[in-house]
This record gives sequence, structure tokens and C-alpha cells, in this order.
Amino acid sequence: MNHVLNEILLNMDLSGIRRFSEEANKVEGVIRLTIGEPMFDTPLNIKQAAMDALKANDTHYPFAQGLLSLRKACCEFEKRTQDLDYVPSEVIITQGATGGLFTSINAICRPRDEVIILLPAFTIYKPIVEFADAIPVLLDISEDDFQINEQKLRNVITSKTKAIIVNSPNNPSGINLNRQSNDILEKIVKEHDMYVLCDDVYNQLIFEETDFLVRRKSIRSNIIYIQSFSKPYAMTGWRIGYVMADQPVATEIAKVQSYGTSGVPPFVQQAAIAALSTDVSYMIKQYENNMNQVSELLTDRGIPFVKPQGAFYLLIDISQCKMDSWTFARKLLHETKVAVIPGEVFGAQMDRYIRTSLATDIKISLPAFDKIADFILNYSQKVEESV
Repeated sequence: MNHVLNEILLNMDLSGIRRFSEEANKVEGVIRLTIGEPMFDTPLNIKQAAMDALKANDTHYPFAQGLLSLRKACCEFEKRTQDLDYVPSEVIITQGATGGLFTSINAICRPRDEVIILLPAFTIYKPIVEFADAIPVLLDISEDDFQINEQKLRNVITSKTKAIIVNSPNNPSGINLNRQSNDILEKIVKEHDMYVLCDDVYNQLIFEETDFLVRRKSIRSNIIYIQSFSKPYAMTGWRIGYVMADQPVATEIAKVQSYGTSGVPPFVQQAAIAALSTDVSYMIKQYENNMNQVSELLTDRGIPFVKPQGAFYLLIDISQCKMDSWTFARKLLHETKVAVIPGEVFGAQMDRYIRTSLATDIKISLPAFDKIADFILNYSQKVEESV
């Protein structure tokens, strides 16, 4: 048979994170500082809620938009924590933030619409935009301390611009967009009447108070707020999140959810209700402690890095080694058995960095960061000697 497949897929590679993680899995005894997998297990009360729902035979077809009880709980949680005003009909329960991004972008984009992606960016944004037959427009903000430069943003806006994706704290940098950046975004979003997708899955994992665009009430109708239970509640395998949007938009997103997945298992949704009333501050404190210990180590060793303000990632500058990030990561993997993610997967301009995870047990990860420092210093010395 002559297989004529979707050209979008044929021109698309698998995620660089997954590709390198699979390569690392083949190395025996490797220390993984790769995927953002919380070091904690899902809290017992959350698991118990799911088990209770299973015992109660809560295993039938769910309402595609999500259980009313969970959607109410999401509204109450966001009102309490961020003073956001949404009603249950404006909430869609999704298969994690990935499902939320997929349904939202497919709901708002028409063929050849443009979606601005701020680099560095999580690897799924560009493919999801392309799946919707829209055009990703990449804007590098790394040279501006990972903040918004108004003129550079204006330079990429056209009559076809439909939306911009904002991720704060950012994966991979861990940097929060500051008030000035959000002021610029608020002004431009209103001026051009475009959507802004706030991928705020790390907004509970912050190490200092910050400003969040989603709280700007003047652009509420333009905001599509995407959230996940994966990171703050150590529920990565449960695959559940939610989207909040103004009613006309939420109605269309719910249609995509209905036709695409038919909804999230009800017993998983019951677990999510329990999660929203669970204290996870101990997890956040541990991630911050990990960040402080790693930052101190790298500073003492003279290794340049980007100090995160949230999430659980840390970028290390490897430019002194004079090699691209894939070569560096592969050499590091096979010579020291430490696995990191090449910075290039988050955008070409990030090739001077590697991304490391702070979500691993610090007793395991701190010696690994020491190995990274040794590796960088060793290769940078070789570079100096060859000059």
C-alpha cells in the first residue's frame, strides 16, 4: 500500500526531551536530571479519593467537560488563591496541561493563523500549533534576561496573529515574567485583541512573590488559562488538568474536548478534587532547598547558571566548553553517567545551555551537579590550552 500520511507529522520529530531521555535509559547506573518528574509520590489522601471512587463504581462515561463538582472546586481554588472569577461552565477538565493546550489551540486557530511562542519554550508548543494548521512565530527573549522587549514583540505581530503563549515560571529557565513584562503583554493583547494562553502549571512552585498575567482582569476575555495537577501535587501519571476561559471560548474548547477524548475518568477527577485541598507546601520547600544547594555549589565552583525563581529546572551555561549542547550532553552522559537535557531542544538560541532538573532527591543530585562542574572545568581548560 502507498501510505499517504499527514505531512505535518512527516515533517515533525519526536520531542528532544524524550529522544535524549531514551538514549540515557540505555546507560546503566545513570543519574537522571532530565524530565521534570517530582521526587515525591502522590499524597495518600489523593490516592485514597481515587480508591474510594473505584469502590463506589465511579467508572462510567464521564461528562466530557468534567464533573461539575470538580469544576466548582477549581473555581473556588482559583478564587481563593488568585482572586480569579470563573464559573463552572467556563472550566474544562482536560488530559493534563498538554490536553488543555491541544484543545484550546485547536478551538481558536483557523488555518494559517499565527501563534507567537516565546523562546525558550517547552517543546510541545510548536507541534501543537502546527497540528492546528496554524503557524508558530518564534520570539527569542533569552537575550533580554528572559523578559519581554516591547519593540521586539511588536515586530512579530501581523494581521494574522491570533494568540501568544505565555509560560511563567518558565520551562526551561525557571524565570518568572515580571510586572513590566506583563504590563507590556496586557497593553498589546488589548491593542490587537488577541488571545493569550497562560500556561501556568508551575505557578504554585515559586520561590519568591511574582506577578501573573492571568490576574489582569482587563483582559479576562482574552485569557485562556491552562493548569495541571501534575507538578504541584506529584500527579504526573494521572494526566489531569483544566482550562478556564471566557464563556464563548470555553464553549468551543469543550466541543474539542468532547470529540477528541470524551473526557477524563471520573475516579481520577475525584482524586483531583482531593488534591485541591491538599497542603503541598513541603514539596515546594524541598524544591527551593534543592535550588539553593545546587546554586551554592555551582557558584563555589565558578560555573555560570541561570538562577530560577520558580518551577524545578536550572539552566547551566556551557559556552566555555566550545561545544553544542547535544555533543556536551552526550559526552557528559557517557563519561560521567549524568543525564541532562540539551538546551537546543528549547530553541536554537539555547544551545549554550543544558537544562537540569531540581526535582530529584538532593542526596543523589548534588554529587551529579559536582560531576557536571568537574566536566565543564575540565573541557574549558582543554579549550584554553588549545588556543
